[in-house]
Amino acid sequence: MKEKVKIIEPAMKQTEEKAQKNVCAYCRVSTNIAHQVGSYESQQTYYENMIQSKAGWNFVGIYADYAKSGTKEKGRTEFERMLDDCETGEIDIICTKSISRFARNTVECIQIVRKLKEKNIDVYFEKENIHTLSEKSELLLSIYSSVAQAESESISANQKWGIQKRFLDGTYILSNPAYGYHTDTVGLLILEQEKAAVVRFIFEEYLEGKGTWLIAKSLNEQGIPTKTGKSNWIPITIHKILKNPVYTGDLLLQKTYSEDTVPFRRRKNQGEYRQVLIENDHEPIVTHEEYELVQTMMAQKIHCSDRKKEQREQTEESEFKTKVVCGLCSSNFNRQVKPERTGKVNITWSCSRRIKTKELCENDIIKESELEKAFVTVWNKLSSNCDEILIPLMAELEDLQTTPIVREKLEILEKQIQEQIKQRDILNRLAQEGHIDSAFYMEQQNIIENKLREYRKEKDTCLLKSKQRKEARQTKELIKLIQKEPEYIEKYEKRLFEAVIKQVVVNRNQELVFILKNGLALTERREKT
Repeated sequence: MKEKVKIIEPAMKQTEEKAQKNVCAYCRVSTNIAHQVGSYESQQTYYENMIQSKAGWNFVGIYADYAKSGTKEKGRTEFERMLDDCETGEIDIICTKSISRFARNTVECIQIVRKLKEKNIDVYFEKENIHTLSEKSELLLSIYSSVAQAESESISANQKWGIQKRFLDGTYILSNPAYGYHTDTVGLLILEQEKAAVVRFIFEEYLEGKGTWLIAKSLNEQGIPTKTGKSNWIPITIHKILKNPVYTGDLLLQKTYSEDTVPFRRRKNQGEYRQVLIENDHEPIVTHEEYELVQTMMAQKIHCSDRKKEQREQTEESEFKTKVVCGLCSSNFNRQVKPERTGKVNITWSCSRRIKTKELCENDIIKESELEKAFVTVWNKLSSNCDEILIPLMAELEDLQTTPIVREKLEILEKQIQEQIKQRDILNRLAQEGHIDSAFYMEQQNIIENKLREYRKEKDTCLLKSKQRKEARQTKELIKLIQKEPEYIEKYEKRLFEAVIKQVVVNRNQELVFILKNGLALTERREKT
């Protein structure tokens, strides 16, 4: 019997797939150099024209970070906003010049691309001609991004070698001299008498037995400004001054170093690189004997503190750590474990400032069991009233989501901001070269700064609206979680707290404010035990 072959057409033909693709571009320029500003603007113009000229491509905007490093995702606000828009389904394709513009960190680059692939979002790297939704994309991406990372690491190594060479031949100029000094035109450290008197006061007070917190408090009461001109001295600043050997007249170089690989984290040099000590480099503020005595006293305090810490650390890491904050001073609440005579352990949470002294904060101490009971009440109320609270909130947030008009406004504002920055750079250059007088310079400088403030304020307002998309997504996830979990719980469950709560604010009068992951705040009176 002769076989019959019958062709069955697919239920959905390719031509019936989504015809229009929402396409954006991502641009990045990593420096403030004048010719790079032109590169930044040309990338924007090029991709806007290119995307609009493609059939089936719907141009949805350009995300552009100016003077941002590509070695890590964090800090690139426009890049993060683009990923948020991908999460909400507003983007189908991302176009970018090259892998090095997208990311120089191989691991981060591949992780981001994989997340986007899961949502069927394509990233097109024009220079390498890679579409990440293609089968061979990951191999090619790994190769090219590794090369980009290697180039970045090579540049970093060359810069590091140059700095170390200047250390050795004595030509290195400190870009950020220590408090009490400034550098002259040839890079020598010059003493500032008023600030030097403050440094002497800090060392003398510590040698008399006062701690860093009391010294900081004393400077604040005297109204002495910090290095940055602020009036708020903190203990860590005092600690850094006491540890700095520059005040003996010696200059120690290479106290820190950058890692050899991206993202080039800054580390304290603990023997990884050779240090350079230049003795009698500048005028001292304290003697070597005073400095060494301070170091001995600090080491003894650290030893005592470590022993107390070992005695305190009897319990595992708590889910409440960093999540419980003070409603009076905004400081974190710290856990305190005290064994009782009965053998039981009393676990409480206190404001970190109150622990030091009640004068700093008068907020109440709260038992861990009170936090747990209050969360149980919040969960039960939230779960039983999900239809009345969360679902209407979800609908409201979806109505307020960013419109194309807001996206266009953001792009216009970003261009206006960059134009003003460019104008400011030109104005500064003209003033430095003596082509304009000081009166005209000040007048134009004020105009530019006023415009920058206005544009940035408008941009912040637009970005605030765009955050509502994220809140809508988090509310949707919260509804899903509640619907699959028990409507009523009798005992505290750690996993539910971690899944639902972003922060707990402890106010006076037994009031606790539970802030959910989606930003919704629920107030509960705590039940004392």
